[in-house]
Amino acid sequence: MQSLEPDDPSTVGPYRLVARLGAGGMGRVYLARSAGGRTVAVKVVRAELAGDPEFRARFRREVAAAQSVDGAYTAPVVDADRDSGTPWLATAYVLGPTLAEAVAEHGPMPEGTVRALGAVLAEALQAVHAAGLVHRDLKPSNVLLTADGPRVIDFGIARALDGSGATTTGVVVGSPGFMSPEQASGRKVGPAGDVFSLGSVLCFAATGLGPFSETASAAELLYRVVHAEPDLSRVPQPLLATVSACLAKDPAARPTPAQLLSLLAPEGAAVALRGAWLPAELSAGIARHAARVMELETPPPRFGASAEAAGTAGTGAENASAATPVAGSAETVLVGAGPAAASGAVGAAAEPTAPSRRRLLLGGLSAVGVVAIGGAAYALSRGGGTPTPAPKRSASPSPTTTPTPTRPPGVAPEPLWTYQVSRTIASPPLFVDGHLLVADNDLTALDLHSGKPAWTGPTIGPGLVQRPMYLGGGLLLMIDDNQDIAAVDPVTGAQRWTIPTPLQFGFNTLLGANDRTVFVAGEQYALDAKGQPVIVLGSDQSVIVALDTQSRKVRWVQHRRSPNGYDVMGLATAKYVIYTNDTNNVVVRDQGTGTQVWSQDYGDPKWTMTELPLLGGDTVFLPGPQLLGYGVDKGDQRLKLSGSTDHSYQSLTYADGVVYGTLGDDTAVAVDVRSGTKVWSTPIVADILPSALLVVGRTVFCPVLASSGDGNALAALDRATGKVLWTFQDGGADDTWWLETDGTVLYAAHGERVYALPAR
Repeated sequence: MQSLEPDDPSTVGPYRLVARLGAGGMGRVYLARSAGGRTVAVKVVRAELAGDPEFRARFRREVAAAQSVDGAYTAPVVDADRDSGTPWLATAYVLGPTLAEAVAEHGPMPEGTVRALGAVLAEALQAVHAAGLVHRDLKPSNVLLTADGPRVIDFGIARALDGSGATTTGVVVGSPGFMSPEQASGRKVGPAGDVFSLGSVLCFAATGLGPFSETASAAELLYRVVHAEPDLSRVPQPLLATVSACLAKDPAARPTPAQLLSLLAPEGAAVALRGAWLPAELSAGIARHAARVMELETPPPRFGASAEAAGTAGTGAENASAATPVAGSAETVLVGAGPAAASGAVGAAAEPTAPSRRRLLLGGLSAVGVVAIGGAAYALSRGGGTPTPAPKRSASPSPTTTPTPTRPPGVAPEPLWTYQVSRTIASPPLFVDGHLLVADNDLTALDLHSGKPAWTGPTIGPGLVQRPMYLGGGLLLMIDDNQDIAAVDPVTGAQRWTIPTPLQFGFNTLLGANDRTVFVAGEQYALDAKGQPVIVLGSDQSVIVALDTQSRKVRWVQHRRSPNGYDVMGLATAKYVIYTNDTNNVVVRDQGTGTQVWSQDYGDPKWTMTELPLLGGDTVFLPGPQLLGYGVDKGDQRLKLSGSTDHSYQSLTYADGVVYGTLGDDTAVAVDVRSGTKVWSTPIVADILPSALLVVGRTVFCPVLASSGDGNALAALDRATGKVLWTFQDGGADDTWWLETDGTVLYAAHGERVYALPAR
């Protein structure tokens, strides 16, 4: 990240520029903010490309297609101007390093992290392919890492450059170490090409090296991609078969992204990301980077600088650190059908013939070189090929890193900001797409940097504020004030669509959602001769209903034995709908048909508090007088830890094989789920908590009784030892704290206030 230079504009469209992130084949990339405080990455097209009618036509099509990508694990295109003198597009800014940077800094990643990474990338590719796009430049520098999951960037943009005046007819774009064989040999590239690239990315994440050697020249690297077998000798055995399948030379032999997702995370990508999915030192680095970005001030406007100036640059190939690299960056190769491919390449001087392979091997590459292999010409920017990781270093800050402010031991941090709502908050806030969503009178999205409202959305009825909100297909789902299912755009707050509740049903609880289906609990009523519902209290049947979000029709209905439809809490995985009720019963249903797979009674019938079932890996954990764990697929018991007659396990959360929770109102505990033993037990004073504990990095957050005896406070516990680090209290009388995180900052809602607190 660099300061703005004199020839940089102050604004691009409605965005004020803050800093330079990098440059590449398309143009310059800037960190920018909207008037409402939203942070974005703005890419401004180079002037020579903007003047190319063919490129403009491709750019319009690809930006439109990219805007249609509806995935939770992509950095979406949020705004664009495709028709101005200098076209630009803005994508959501991701507060995290690239995979290439993370591996260079911290070394290869553990198997669990690689598995979660692969599952998320597979799901992201599903979203990209569903929009009619093929990424064609999936590589470590196009994968950004955040505490709540990876993000794929630059989908579709490579195809805007492909075949433009920047190259020639038949030219494709990619990175030598991560191209598919069909792409490297100039053939047509389809979705299976992205799967090959994904296999190379997973090999890199697991070993620190690409599958086709790090020491080979770019020319040799491309040859090996087409003709040689990958070197997977360092890939962990549990991942070997999956990575090897991705790297099949025959596109038809590779698994689909959906099959990959099933192999890597049978319960879905979201489940794979539960808890701390990244190594602790990398999470700490992300937190430091996020803090630095949030502290950046927007420079004052400079007169005379326009967005046109930004489009003239971009001939270099800088890797934008912890930002949004562009197609055509230091690792990107433009591949064409002859020597002319170099004539329009970024920063290339036209050459009558391609240099020899000998010249390339002897160091003939300067800013851009050209090499012919098997009849195809390759124009390479400096540093082309697979990124070479640096030796593993410690996670201590570099001299240029802003040191984390220190506080005396035991002293709580000051809030970064505080937001006042109009009524007591009765549901947890939700972090999504760079905003914190809070259920006030209206659904309100708070800017993470300032704590100020970015937008307000649909009105939420007083009786509905406790309804949880779920993300499905990139949308925020809720039961609105009319008891209809509403989908809200988390970026703007605009309501995308509504599914009216069928007359024979009354919906009251969202259980979960995927990209096609919403699962709700409620009642089914009899209809009279005129087709109107006949509501008779005590005689209506409790049901679980699956609603198709595209056809707006009921997919299936399953009746519950319980007469009460309100006290139900649940979640959806890739295969199942899992819910508990107030009769201490857990049910797992098949997502496709609603058929019950298994159910278990648990706990003491006198203990009637309903909590959200906790999913950790492939195990469902349940609170109560006994801490129980059941296998998701078969309901086999995997954990049983007794409390006591008067002490129940509750407020559970899971991270890295450990369940954290409270035992009664006087103890916080950590339980190793493999051995069934307590890791630590810490005396606290807490009431029954309706919200779960929260793990952020090395800290566990738990509400406790305030020292004043009036309401609850918030305690930070050391995750390894259970030691109380500090306690934060605001004098409020409310007992409930609702907790959420973006992976770097703790967001705590208490009474009528929302706080942003440092997580350590």
